[in-house]
Amino acid sequence: MNVTSQVTIARSRHEVFDFLAHAELLPIYATDFDWVQRTEGSAPGPDAVYTYRMTRGAQGTFRHVVFEPNVKLAWQGPPARSGPGTVAPAGNWILNDADGGTIVTLTMSPELRGLLRLMAPFLTASIRKTLPESLQRLKAHLEASADPAREEQVTR
Repeated sequence: MNVTSQVTIARSRHEVFDFLAHAELLPIYATDFDWVQRTEGSAPGPDAVYTYRMTRGAQGTFRHVVFEPNVKLAWQGPPARSGPGTVAPAGNWILNDADGGTIVTLTMSPELRGLLRLMAPFLTASIRKTLPESLQRLKAHLEASADPAREEQVTR
């Protein structure tokens, strides 16, 4: 399964990448996450590992497998139990320059296993609906904050 969505944010690629690299900030714009914590690595980067819990109860980990500052950020994780099967999280962010900002492209490519594979068409439709909404929340947050990644880390 691959679902892609895109938004243009009136921030530099550096500012957008810095925010996205702090995966513990995911719940700010992706409402299907209860929480995300960095459990390995002293800072965002290729050695960082994140533990998460989804609102529907799935729990697991992921790590950044591609960490190209200001260009690309990709993640992958082992399968996590979700209802009648498992989901292995995977996806990537790609950042490109735009007039006065950054074009942000998000591709979600989770691997469904077990009976969840039968539900792929429904899950794909759900992700297609919620992904643009999440990107709009990301855009609103980044454009409204003076220094988004720093502000959130101070308040957590």
